Amino acid sequence: MSSPTPAYVTLPTFVGYSASSGPSRSSFVRRQRRQYEDPARAAFNYYRRAANAVRAGRATGQDGVAMRSLVDHAEERTRPHYAAIAGGWLRYLGRRTPELLEVGRTRYSLGELEVGISPQLGLRKADGRRFATWLYFKEEPLRRDTAQLALWLLTEGMPELLPGGEALVVDVRRAKEFTLPASAPQRLRPWAFSEASAFLTLWYAA
Repeated sequence: MSSPTPAYVTLPTFVGYSASSGPSRSSFVRRQRRQYEDPARAAFNYYRRAANAVRAGRATGQDGVAMRSLVDHAEERTRPHYAAIAGGWLRYLGRRTPELLEVGRTRYSLGELEVGISPQLGLRKADGRRFATWLYFKEEPLRRDTAQLALWLLTEGMPELLPGGEALVVDVRRAKEFTLPASAPQRLRPWAFSEASAFLTLWYAA
């Protein structure tokens, strides 16, 4: 008997799965399984342009210019999304001028499920604290429990991402940041593994 196809997903995919519920979870995993086995099926990720614009703005200190360029060069279909992202990011920054830092990437194993963790940027805030930062760009608001799952994974991967740093998640459209309470990691670990186990059940069934 052949061994099951190993499962690999990115952090946004695992977070998206956790945010779903009911029968939609099965459909979500089937789509990911098809993309895993045939990468040509994967949809174009237009949020990558937004992440690149955020980095470019912070690198030059010209955040407004970078966000205007993002919106001005967007196609008609994506322009409303980019406009919401640009406005949210500028509101989030406000008077903040965090320094852009290089950040790594890693993989983390939740049992037989491997999750790729690639925060879009590192930030050093005015108080000197350094953050491996994952930007959430989607239209649906990011729930606190889902954000904490992402934060936990970032924290687990921190030695490879930004040694000595902390985890930060920003719901960009709503200019809202999330950090992990000190008591959370111990509580979140069993939940993360249970989510991975449920994901794998659907993955192998697909």
